[in-house]
Amino acid sequence: MARTEKGATQDTVRRHNLGTLLGHLHRHGPTSRARLTRILGLNRATIGYLVDDLAARGLVTETPETEQAPRGRPSKVVAVRGDLHQALAVHVGVDAVELALVGLGGAILARRRSAFSRPGDRSVEHIVRAISRLAAKVLAEATGALVGVGVAVPGTVSPDGAIVTFAPNLRWRQVPLARLLQQELGVGAAVRVGNDANLGAVAEHSRGVGIQVNDLVYLHAEVGVGAGIITGGRMLEGAGGYAGEVGHMQLNPGGLSCHCGSRGCWETEVGEDALVRRVGLPPGGRSKVDLVLRRARDGDRVCREAVEETARWLSVGLVNMLAALDPEMVILGGVFEQILDICPETLANRVAQTSRYFHPDGVALVRPTFGRSSVLLGAAELGLRTVLEDPASVSPMTELRPLNLDQAPVHPRCPTGPRRRIESPGNPPVSELNPRTDRLAVALKESVVRIS
Repeated sequence: MARTEKGATQDTVRRHNLGTLLGHLHRHGPTSRARLTRILGLNRATIGYLVDDLAARGLVTETPETEQAPRGRPSKVVAVRGDLHQALAVHVGVDAVELALVGLGGAILARRRSAFSRPGDRSVEHIVRAISRLAAKVLAEATGALVGVGVAVPGTVSPDGAIVTFAPNLRWRQVPLARLLQQELGVGAAVRVGNDANLGAVAEHSRGVGIQVNDLVYLHAEVGVGAGIITGGRMLEGAGGYAGEVGHMQLNPGGLSCHCGSRGCWETEVGEDALVRRVGLPPGGRSKVDLVLRRARDGDRVCREAVEETARWLSVGLVNMLAALDPEMVILGGVFEQILDICPETLANRVAQTSRYFHPDGVALVRPTFGRSSVLLGAAELGLRTVLEDPASVSPMTELRPLNLDQAPVHPRCPTGPRRRIESPGNPPVSELNPRTDRLAVALKESVVRIS
């Protein structure tokens, strides 16, 4: 029997549009109802109903401040609420684990970090216990419901976000981290795991320096090096979901052995261990890296030369990536951000000299908006995913009057009946953001589903 395609139901359309509206407010900040109407391409009554629905679920609030529209009545400003629905964000590094409680809108409400002092601290068992201890402290400061847990790791992750398949610098293989944390934390919220560089790219692309860029590379460097690659506005994942392991490009065949089992990988020349090795120090965590960088800024010749040499090797890998991926922007995160601050000319000149043919107009080398918090905020996006994709999964705090979208009044002055709204009395006034570009508005309109 031939398969029959089914059309979208009213409930499906409502859920999609709720997610589109909440996602816009979450990523781009407070926006007036009038502007939401223009950006999303829906009529004022439908926007009003969607806002009221989200408010009834405790997901947004409206401020008493108003924007005077060119014609008609004033329009209130809508903003997400971050105090009632929050995610636990976890960043597992090679030298430390960091946790944060993050609300809708990206506000970090609480934060804790624990450094590793011994090689055994990187074991799966130790890190799971460390996350549990920090989570207890962070969640003690929660003001609302935990809706999800997002975990960033320095390694490859299975497409379903459940298993860390290979994290060479942690010596992990096939670790069911999502299940282990679910059991250890004892929370009902879903636990999702992602690659650290990919999640940094998500944060910077959704609300950071790359918010209006469809083709970018986010490079994250600590001990290891990874890339989150956005092409055509979408994450480049590869056939198995493992794209972006650029730290294991072989750039120096006669170089040092890498934790992955190969030799001369890019991260052996540009990672934190390589930087401190060039000044004669043994690897030993972020404190030694910060010491070298600080002395380089202060004019210490040995430290400055070490940073310059690292910058030269960084430019070698960058040129290869620019030729292969043709990005509009490269975001340098982790220790790379500091190297860009200290040696901007070295990076810019060498990249320009060797990539002029492929990029005659140049490529933007930029620092991340969120600095070292980019990966953590990207992990928060994983934790908030359920609410952002389907706000209707959150139970209403008040009863809503059902609205028939087929018969929704089109004229903005048509009555829509009484509405119920929940406001946060503790929220400070917010002002409206400037309009985004036409490209953003078009993208949002295309995302909205309508019933004809």
